[in-house]
Amino acid sequence: MFYQNFPYGAVHGLKSWQHVTSSDLTHWSAPSLALQPHAPYTTNGVYSGSALPIGDRLFLMYTGNVRGEDGTRKSTQLGAWMAADGTITELDQPLIAEPPAGYTAHFRDPQIVHVDDQYYAVIGAQRQDLVGEILVYQAPQPEGPWSLIGPLDWQQGDLGYMMECPNIAFVDGKVVILFCPQGLARSRFNYQNIYPNTYVIADAIDWTSGRLVNPGQLQTVDAGFDSYATQVVNGPDAQAYAVSWMGLPEIGYPTDAEGWQGCLSLIKRLTIKDNQLYQEPIVQSLLGNHFEPLHDTLKLQEVLRFDLETDTTGEIRLGNADEALQLNWTADTLTVDRTQAGIAFGETYGTTRTITWSKGSHQLELYLDHSTFELFVDGGQQVLSGRIFPRQKQAWTVSAPEQVRVTGQRLKTM
Repeated sequence: MFYQNFPYGAVHGLKSWQHVTSSDLTHWSAPSLALQPHAPYTTNGVYSGSALPIGDRLFLMYTGNVRGEDGTRKSTQLGAWMAADGTITELDQPLIAEPPAGYTAHFRDPQIVHVDDQYYAVIGAQRQDLVGEILVYQAPQPEGPWSLIGPLDWQQGDLGYMMECPNIAFVDGKVVILFCPQGLARSRFNYQNIYPNTYVIADAIDWTSGRLVNPGQLQTVDAGFDSYATQVVNGPDAQAYAVSWMGLPEIGYPTDAEGWQGCLSLIKRLTIKDNQLYQEPIVQSLLGNHFEPLHDTLKLQEVLRFDLETDTTGEIRLGNADEALQLNWTADTLTVDRTQAGIAFGETYGTTRTITWSKGSHQLELYLDHSTFELFVDGGQQVLSGRIFPRQKQAWTVSAPEQVRVTGQRLKTM
């Protein structure tokens, strides 16, 4: 796994790529530097991209960012090979030297896939009339030559001024497009974050025209507070795995003052049921001893499970007299409230998030870490995650109505 990093502070600086490895998708190696900025194509940062296994190597496709003295931006799509020993060889020339005619320099975040002996890439872009699109490219080999098929035809209309971090995944015989639209009108899609994390499911994709076949409605990947830029890979047996960045653009976080910002979500296996994306966390090797959440102090590193009926309203409170994360429900809704969960931040965009559900029985699985929570509803049918920053040395406990069954397991220390 690769992630962007600026090693000199929690600011929007010159991005590098860090590389970590894992044998179980939960325990990860210490990071090593993979790509770093340099002239002529990444002078002002190595921006987002993707990697594809080809033989015993990885092919990396990513965006190079260069800024002129007048602030103008130049974006190019670049390539590199990573050998099994971690050695990286960057290609001398760009894969795609510039955006196509009619598009601005906001042209980034390529994801490369291999289908039927051809290579395809989806890239976030912005037209000159400031409408965001996802461009589809094709090549016979990963090193090119790359040719434009056209903008993705997904029958969604204008979704804002930029499509960031587009991903294409193959899940249970369907095609899933994940992306983060910027500037999406809230009258078209209900969201509270500065930018939403969304997806569309289609029956297939016609690669010759870049058209989605029978696309569904726009849906949210994560209805919580801080999930962004979800990245997806397909495993060797057609499994689909996702990971999200836990930190939104243009939002200040309490850890900025400590010199670090953001983290990654749990890895999640994706499935589709009833035209909805389900997300199941990969955590088997993280689960430790069982404990009694209603009687023990939380260590802020555990998984809590709640079985409840929505024939009445209720509240689950995780915290103490001074601060708490709250889950409130009615027959129709579930609300996560972090208003009093610790150090305040991001309040411009609200301190509660609400989803709808049907009356009846529901299961909640809450993964709680020192500054992160991820809530999976009904087996991952819906997900709400976010950052919280409880003040130090504050003992947290769980309180819930008597009719709610509560169980818990400690998460193993990494």
